[in-house]
Amino acid sequence: MPNTRQPVLNPVLRLKKDPVPEGVPGGGKSRAGINVDRLDGQRAKLAAEFRALSASASAQPKFGDKLIVYASMFDDSFAPSWTPNDVFNQDRGARLIAPYKSGYLIEVETESLSRLAAIIPSASNVRDKVDISRIESVRFYNSNDVYGFRSLEQLWNDAPLIRGGKAFVVWLMPFKDSNSVEELLSTFIGFRDNTILVPPQLLSSVNLDEANDGENSSTHALKAIASSGDRLNLALREYRRTHKAKTIIQVTTLDALRRLAISGSVFRMEPAVKIASTSPGDGTEPNRPLPSDMSDYPIVGIVDGGLTAASYLPYEAWSAPKLAPDGHADTKHGNQIASLIVHGHDWNNNLNLAPLYCRLGVAQAIVKDNSSEYIDPQNFISYLDGIMSSNPNTRVWNFSLNQRIPCELDQVSSLGHDLALLARKHNILPIISIGNKPGDIMQPPADCEAALTVGGRLHTEDGKHAGICDVSLNGPGPSGMLKPEYSHFSTVRVVGGDVVTGSSFSTALSSPIAAHTMQRLKDPSPDLVKALLIHYAEGQGHHLHKGFGSPSNEVMPWECKPGFVTMHWKASLRSGAAFYWELPIPEELKVSGRLKGEGILTAIINPHPLVSDIAGPNYFSVRLNTALQYPTGGDDFGNLLGSLDTDRIAEQEARAEDYKWSPIRQHAKKFSVAFDGNSLKVYARIYVRDLYLYDFKNVDETPAFEVQFVLSLGNSNNENGIYDQVTSQLGVFVETAVIEVDVDVENQ
Repeated sequence: MPNTRQPVLNPVLRLKKDPVPEGVPGGGKSRAGINVDRLDGQRAKLAAEFRALSASASAQPKFGDKLIVYASMFDDSFAPSWTPNDVFNQDRGARLIAPYKSGYLIEVETESLSRLAAIIPSASNVRDKVDISRIESVRFYNSNDVYGFRSLEQLWNDAPLIRGGKAFVVWLMPFKDSNSVEELLSTFIGFRDNTILVPPQLLSSVNLDEANDGENSSTHALKAIASSGDRLNLALREYRRTHKAKTIIQVTTLDALRRLAISGSVFRMEPAVKIASTSPGDGTEPNRPLPSDMSDYPIVGIVDGGLTAASYLPYEAWSAPKLAPDGHADTKHGNQIASLIVHGHDWNNNLNLAPLYCRLGVAQAIVKDNSSEYIDPQNFISYLDGIMSSNPNTRVWNFSLNQRIPCELDQVSSLGHDLALLARKHNILPIISIGNKPGDIMQPPADCEAALTVGGRLHTEDGKHAGICDVSLNGPGPSGMLKPEYSHFSTVRVVGGDVVTGSSFSTALSSPIAAHTMQRLKDPSPDLVKALLIHYAEGQGHHLHKGFGSPSNEVMPWECKPGFVTMHWKASLRSGAAFYWELPIPEELKVSGRLKGEGILTAIINPHPLVSDIAGPNYFSVRLNTALQYPTGGDDFGNLLGSLDTDRIAEQEARAEDYKWSPIRQHAKKFSVAFDGNSLKVYARIYVRDLYLYDFKNVDETPAFEVQFVLSLGNSNNENGIYDQVTSQLGVFVETAVIEVDVDVENQ
């Protein structure tokens, strides 16, 4: 049995208590929400703007007699409670279709522009007054909005040149009205051939006839995807069904791109940039000692340049048909990543790395920088969909790759979003590199919400983590994400004996930790593994370069630190209530009449299905508040480790400083407080917004959301006292979370 099965003295515990829900007061617009000082001025301003829009409507693109208007909000009016869905309602021929920048996109009937101009000056309803006092301005959505933060020329220059033209990802305008959808489809189809070209069918470059049809082969799944048909037709069918769709197109000229943008049929454009790895070095392969039997070790799926190093082929658990053809694939980089995942600790025995061996699942999907072969992102995602479905036992996937363009802070990239959908669909954890310089900020798909995004770290002479890597890029992530979440050594020795630097390699060192954690847990999930890695990272809060910190090989994520107890649990929570888990206070934390020690609470919410790639900065429509509370006397409780106190500060400040809508929450603190009681409480509450994006009428229609919690409590005493006390106090409500351990939890 390999050394990954060593006994764990104090394994992480799984809490089996159900939460107690408590009702919370409802909110809504009221007279107190009217900004009285602005109301009269905004009545006049907005009425004049709607009159001007009505006068110029004939020159605007429209579908089903509907136009798209952008309504921007004042800085103090970004909170979901100020969403202007009362002044813009269907009875008035207007409805919200998506958040955008600092406001909202509105689908408006042409004749309703003048109607709104007449209604706004005299509207007497309280909810209308709230909206009018908080809408700053209105204008038509235009081609500059379609281009995003780039100019038309920048968009053209950033797009890759491939056979037939330049490649772009385009989103169709997400109209709600069915007649508008049909007219838009007719317009967009008219662009085919004379303005846009359709790329070849999905996976047409994959030679599926010569693929290995072994037990773990992905050939059958890939053949089904390859036979799905014309890509543009697939997108148009999806648009007719859901009123939302995106696809990849090729455009032959700059003028053709401009004509498409001004047509009004396209909501957003993004260059379909090549996916690339880090440039490798040269060298010869030295001998390396490896266990003779690795069948019990976890598998990491490697999406890279393939595997050709003969010495690593025995550790290949499966190999998928090749998306990147031989001769074009970046095999050197693929071999380097493979060497670090199989046994990076052997290659870098001067660094503080745990001995975590892994096997490989190989997907050859990345071409060399100088290759003429182009693999577009849609092909890439379809390929991954097929091979992930065929290898369900591979739960951790390494992506040491990026598109070499910056992430936009206002919106999640197409590749990042699509990879998150795949991760949630196939229940896998992607480990993704943040990207390398040149550049100022992280690169797609590092903005994948479901992933553990990894940045680089330097190391000291004695092999410990040091300062910021000067090659690796940094966060923050788009739409309020805390990215990167993790960091690791980025200057390492790899197969061939080369010393290389880049976030590719810190990512490859992180994947084995995730894979072994996944393997050791009784009931693993990607979010739980991610939460444990973040929880055990040695950082102090979140850092835009280091994330939540870096791993230590002294304590693995499936075991408790000396002097601490760590518990995890999963909950399915709905909006509209607060939830509480009651926990006994361990005697070890009671010191001279005070509660004294330290703790950390980490929680991750799975935000699906309330995420939308047309929502810009509002990508997440659900968030979590959580805190560990202690008794202060009577029925009162205080927050022991800190909390997200967003109700007392402006929405924009909460988003910028506290990452209010991040799916990750973490509170950590040393504490010494007076207390009066015998129990702690873990509090959690779900909030939702922008329900119109998903055709929900109220919060009662929204689903429950899965949340993973990890809580550690302890003190400077390295003994087992607090661990033993908690297992004794909780009894049947706690069990070991780790499989195949020699020391069981004895419940009393």
